[in-house]
Amino acid sequence: MPDIKNQFNQSTFNDAKFFGDGKPIPRFLTPAAAAVPSSFLGREKELNDIRTLLTRQNTLALVNAEGGMGKTTLAARYWQQYENAYQHLAWLFCENGILAALRAQLPHALGLVETLNQYADKPDQQTQVIKTEMANLPKDCLLVLDNANEEDHIRAFQQVMSGLGWHVLITSRCSKVLSDAESEYKITGLPPAQAKELFKKYHDEKNLDFETLLDRFLEAIGYNTLCIEVFSKNLHEGAGLGMSLTSLLEKLEKNGLFLVEESFMIQTDWANNIQKETLKSTDQLIEALYNVADLQQRHPDLHDLLSATALLPAENHPLWVLGELLRPDDKPGLKGQLDQLAKKGWLATDSATYRISPVLQKILLQRNAERRWALGEPIVQQLQNNFETEGSHSKNIASAGPFAELVFGLADNLNDANKELSIVFDRLWVYHTATGNLAKAMNTAHKNREINERSGDKNGLAISYQYLGDTHSALGNLPQALTFFEKFNALSKELHEAYPENVEFKNGLAISYQFLGNTQTELGYLPQALTFFEQYNQLEKELHETYPQNADFKKSLAISYSKLGGTHTELGNLHQALICNENANQMIKELHEAYPENVEFKNGLSISYSKLGETHRALSNLPQALTLFKQLNQLAKELHEAYPENVEFKNGLSISYSKLGSTHSALGNLTQALTFFEQYNGLAKELHEANPENVEFKNGLAVSYSQLGRFFLDKKGDSQKGKDYFQQCFALWKDLSEEYPDYVQFRKYFEWANNALGD
Repeated sequence: MPDIKNQFNQSTFNDAKFFGDGKPIPRFLTPAAAAVPSSFLGREKELNDIRTLLTRQNTLALVNAEGGMGKTTLAARYWQQYENAYQHLAWLFCENGILAALRAQLPHALGLVETLNQYADKPDQQTQVIKTEMANLPKDCLLVLDNANEEDHIRAFQQVMSGLGWHVLITSRCSKVLSDAESEYKITGLPPAQAKELFKKYHDEKNLDFETLLDRFLEAIGYNTLCIEVFSKNLHEGAGLGMSLTSLLEKLEKNGLFLVEESFMIQTDWANNIQKETLKSTDQLIEALYNVADLQQRHPDLHDLLSATALLPAENHPLWVLGELLRPDDKPGLKGQLDQLAKKGWLATDSATYRISPVLQKILLQRNAERRWALGEPIVQQLQNNFETEGSHSKNIASAGPFAELVFGLADNLNDANKELSIVFDRLWVYHTATGNLAKAMNTAHKNREINERSGDKNGLAISYQYLGDTHSALGNLPQALTFFEKFNALSKELHEAYPENVEFKNGLAISYQFLGNTQTELGYLPQALTFFEQYNQLEKELHETYPQNADFKKSLAISYSKLGGTHTELGNLHQALICNENANQMIKELHEAYPENVEFKNGLSISYSKLGETHRALSNLPQALTLFKQLNQLAKELHEAYPENVEFKNGLSISYSKLGSTHSALGNLTQALTFFEQYNGLAKELHEANPENVEFKNGLAVSYSQLGRFFLDKKGDSQKGKDYFQQCFALWKDLSEEYPDYVQFRKYFEWANNALGD
């Protein structure tokens, strides 16, 4: 701290006032206030609001904000603008405590040095002497307490200096510390236009990309005023060496906020104001901005909680979300600690949500580079629970939504690649697929592939190929789907051949044949599809025979029989189809009875009823088909009612109405048939409108129109109504056949609808 006594030269006392004892009291009780930067912009409203707070009866205002938002600069501008309204003024930098700063910086100006020496070992008495002297000065007077960032220090000042009678302006990161909440005044970063103006004051580039890049930079730092000044000056210094905003952003993306060897020595008013002349390089300034090292030393538990929070995206997080992720077993305790951090200015809060600033986040990520996984692993494990799956079923689909948006940001901040993180993305893909968000499912599958490529996990990589193929298939991109399924199959073969005793790898190979068969079916190549389904069936037979108690292998074997049955039905091999579908139905029924709470088995049973019913209908066994479709409908209803957000289950219910409608129509039960056709059409519309990119749902809507059209034309003799429905299915199949030419069925359906309209 500078020598206060020596700074009070003759000019300091030019404005001194003399009292009854002849003692001169200077107008400025401390050296000059913090400097107002020549780049000061705006803040007129804030200045007026602060003036209003200080001139009312309470005479105290606390300006709070996270570090680097311009609190000190705003206070300095207030001092400058209203200086002449005060008889005496004092500016104290309070990093080491407010009362300590009073005792260290005011005695000389107040002529109290000798008096206080009498109480050298009684700091409380010294404080009272100073307070009495200040209170007796003519009013109005202004005291600025700058960087008072400890709640206890502020409360102690309020208690001890009560009745001082001065206007007191406090700048602090702390919030919710004053007894009068209205005396606290929160400021934020500069508006975008002024933030850009401030940046350009020190550095500008005349190129087309600069404005776009500058917007991106400002948003990334949360319009932090100090960071704008620091990095624009750093750019100005580095421009002669070829640095540009483009290269700066690349550096920041690589190193966080620290530029390492390209951190130039610069001057800022902030560094001078807090009298830390050694803080000159950009890295030193950013490190000092929040003084995280002090938090770590004094409150390591709070530091680790703050560091864990920094792994999440820098946005508002509801308390219950943070509770689930950070402290599921002690949510009340977590709230207490989050509130502590908020009061100290490390977090912003509105009581319901908490947010870390992007600047502080980047500082913590940099400081904890070696500890990120240790801090983040509990969050990853909790996310695994939140996205828990049961086969391809997302168990927590109704409650997982708020966490889905956090996973990518967490992964980027962890900057790690391992099996635990891959599991989260596996389960997140199932969630996005179940909720019908194929764009997010695709991004999730790509990110999962990236993680497994980085970690070298070949099995995880094979699964990510499966997800990519499945998503492309749902989007109608069959060639891309086939490419990924072939990669899935090739890698699965490699793993199985290298580790033939590993049952997980063998099962993975079996499943890869299933997806190859599915794609060949969609492409219209049924003999090739049948070959792949036979390979799928053979491998699952071997696994089930070796591990008869393994429910998942039994389920997969049932699915393989179902796939064979469906293909044989399409090929007209109805005897083989019936055998396969009966096998599938029997096995999955046993699983459902043994595990009635297992949603995957229940859904599998509903599908088996569908496939078996189709075969019986092809065999003209309509009563049996109707019974099976009723069982399908009952299970589909239960699944949809239990998980209304799951689009697969909603689609399964719609399909059950389609099958009931067509069977009742064939049996001559026209009233029931129309009811089911209309229910099918209603659900198909909802699915397509909510998920327009999903090819299956668009095709389902077309099918529902075709069924209604055929019903009114053939059963009701209403040619106009039938034609209206055919025109709607014709339009949809025309779009599908043109947009997805690889789907043979769409061309066939389009031709059929075209002929139906012609007839």
